[in-house]
Amino acid sequence: MPFKQSTWIAWLGVGASLVLVACSASVRPPLAFSAADISSEQAFYHWGEPPASLERRLAEDDFTMAAFEDAGGGVTGAKKASLEFPDGISIEVKWKDFPRGLDGWNNSPRKEIAAYQIQKWFLDPEHYVVPTTVARCVDVDEIRGLAAVATLDKSRCVLVTLAVWLQNVTVPDKLYDEERFLSSPDYAFHMANFNILTTLIDHRDGRKGNFLSAKSGDVPRVYAADNGISFSTWIWNYFVRNWEDIRVPALPRPSVERLRGISAQDYASLAVLLEMRLDESGMLRTVEDPGPPIDPDEGARWRGGVLQLGLTQSEIDEVRENVEEILEAVDGGELAQF
Repeated sequence: MPFKQSTWIAWLGVGASLVLVACSASVRPPLAFSAADISSEQAFYHWGEPPASLERRLAEDDFTMAAFEDAGGGVTGAKKASLEFPDGISIEVKWKDFPRGLDGWNNSPRKEIAAYQIQKWFLDPEHYVVPTTVARCVDVDEIRGLAAVATLDKSRCVLVTLAVWLQNVTVPDKLYDEERFLSSPDYAFHMANFNILTTLIDHRDGRKGNFLSAKSGDVPRVYAADNGISFSTWIWNYFVRNWEDIRVPALPRPSVERLRGISAQDYASLAVLLEMRLDESGMLRTVEDPGPPIDPDEGARWRGGVLQLGLTQSEIDEVRENVEEILEAVDGGELAQF
């Protein structure tokens, strides 16, 4: 089976079972439904607004902080914040600030943004599996007491990521149920798209809480809410089963066809996902047309008042390989389509 393995140690420990899984997947009969059979659903039911609207609002519009509290477990210091905007709209977000660094092993804004952007290659907005995620620099004086240290020298702002807080979701006791996958087109469609995304980004932190699902009775959506340990990170969670490989037996045909259409420019765009420039007041402002990567071997770059966040060239190459491996598995009959 062409999918990558986490390490040679992992291969020695589970190689035999992976071979059995591959063989059983290759002889399964086609699913008795297609992606066209999925149910209609209330668009953006779990996050309120279309993602494009949320991107603009969270990245650009002024807001006031209405509430701020711990977001629960984890080691990244994420908070739950309620932001109020001038038009009266209030949005709850997961807030992560980065007062002392840009690229921690489990606290990397560039990887969260990359995961959000990569899903756009093969999913329509109503089917996104990563909540809308943006980065912006917030004036230290506006959040005094929350993060009083500027992220970068010579600036007076703190880099934060804002991810829309999903509504009507829960931490599932069992994320993946193969019997349900084989019998429910809705569940299969959303679970398979989730697995495509986690494989493309090499997601390696399968702990409960990082993944969310719709509450019982709703269309069975699945979400990847925390994607910091991804893109071939040098350390990951060895103690849980992760999602860096395809684990489902079939993939939606429309998603596979869109993977075939990924262009060289799509891959190149991952090098600079966000560029900000320092203005005269000490604030970092996002530029609409980023330049080429200052250093393609770095993911977080800060040079001469210019901040760039993106993937390194080696990480981009890994994403490309992950796409190719999925397509090889489909074309070789190891993965069915529906």
